[in-house]
Amino acid sequence: MSRIFVNQPLIVQSTVTVTGDDCHYLTHVLRLHIGEKVFLFNGGALEFEATLQKIDSKKIVFSINQAWPVSKESPIEISIAQGIPKANKMDDLIPKLTELGALKLIPLMTERSQVKSISPHKLDRWKKIAKVSAQQTGRTRLMEIETPETLERLLEKHASFEKFFFYELELSEGFKPALKKCTAKQYLCIIGPEGGFTQPEVSLAKASHCHVVSLGQRILRTETVAPALTAIIQFEKGDLSL
Repeated sequence: MSRIFVNQPLIVQSTVTVTGDDCHYLTHVLRLHIGEKVFLFNGGALEFEATLQKIDSKKIVFSINQAWPVSKESPIEISIAQGIPKANKMDDLIPKLTELGALKLIPLMTERSQVKSISPHKLDRWKKIAKVSAQQTGRTRLMEIETPETLERLLEKHASFEKFFFYELELSEGFKPALKKCTAKQYLCIIGPEGGFTQPEVSLAKASHCHVVSLGQRILRTETVAPALTAIIQFEKGDLSL
């Protein structure tokens, strides 16, 4: 059955109406029909079974049949601050991070970012990708897509997090031993754009009590780093098991 995120209260033995872009997606992409059963979720601790009751060009009405508790979110919080990459690499990154259980993606404006601004349209598209990805992967929460931040502001807002700042020229400490020492429940991974970080940015990270670490001898593409880190943290500290 299809899973559908609904940003509304959901109550058993009541109805919920879907309109706008979501209505178009359900009718023209998923091609739902009257009488079809679906799963609904709204970011809470319950998942709902519902039946499509009414459909027209502007709205879809579901009747909610039953609900049950679900626990599909990681016990830890992983936030990814990603130096904004070129082209549409973020479009590919968002589904991978959703699958791996990241809680938040923060576009990061750095000195070497070639993309200097993000339009509201692009930010909205990223949020839609996160929603579709959550529906497909069984998550009960949408990965949050935040508005772009500067490095300085990012570090101020996440002062209480265990912070990892990834710098390819850092040879004194690797990610694995640094992670082994941690017992936190909130992690922030800070990843540079294609050109990496500048020395002043590295100094700022160190002054803000980040673990400035490398990922070894090979240089990874910026779009490879975030999924790799999320998987490693989930395996070591979260709910990813083999």
